[in-house]
Amino acid sequence: VEAARAGEQGRGFAVVAAEVRTLAQRSSASAKEIRELIEASRTQVEAGVSQIRTAGKSIGQIVSGVRGVAANMSLISASSAEQSTGLSEISSAVTQLDQITQRNAQMVERAVTQSNQLEQRAANLSQAVSSFMLQQGTAEEAMQLVSRAQAMRQQRGRDAFVHLLTDPAAGFHDRDMYVFALDGSGVYRAFGGKPEKVGSRVQDIAGVDGQALLHAIVDQAEAGEGWVEYDIANPVTGAIQAKMSYVVKVDDLYVGCGVYKTVARQAA
Repeated sequence: VEAARAGEQGRGFAVVAAEVRTLAQRSSASAKEIRELIEASRTQVEAGVSQIRTAGKSIGQIVSGVRGVAANMSLISASSAEQSTGLSEISSAVTQLDQITQRNAQMVERAVTQSNQLEQRAANLSQAVSSFMLQQGTAEEAMQLVSRAQAMRQQRGRDAFVHLLTDPAAGFHDRDMYVFALDGSGVYRAFGGKPEKVGSRVQDIAGVDGQALLHAIVDQAEAGEGWVEYDIANPVTGAIQAKMSYVVKVDDLYVGCGVYKTVARQAA
């Protein structure tokens, strides 16, 4: 109204005033929006700060974990280095063992070769010794002949036993050893390999006290198997030599085998 009263100038003023009011309203609305935006931004900033703090904590944990991993990697690296050193030492030891094994194998081969050579030499020596025989019998051999005679008596009757003792093919004589069988009166009932001696007497042996020898044989055999010593002329050399006979009692006979005492000492 005042503008209308004022005329043209008043209308202009009214327009300006209306625009000012509109602008003021818009400014108020804008300020309100700005306040809302500021409030929203503040809320968002607070949320961002909280997230940043959480992320910082997570990053700290990650850093701590990375440091732990780095430390573990250092330990693993050190362990790997130690294992590598150990493996190198083991490899060296295995190489040495292999070399030792090869040397041992070579030594075993040489030992086997030497053993075979020794075995061959032993066989040759055994063959040479087996073919060697003393000219006179030994005490052990005389005992073995008497033992053979006793074993044969267990398998044969008395008459067959006496006959086989004398039979040259029966083998109851060897070099200067002869298995004999005497009766209580001193008569030879068997004489190994020499049938011509059967029926003769101990008392008739030249160069020996036959009766004393008979008593010695009987006494020893009755007491148990053993040795009887006496002097007798060697039928080959004629020299008087010490002799001993291993005697046992078989049935009613006195069985024995003699060897020269000097040879028996050498054998012992």
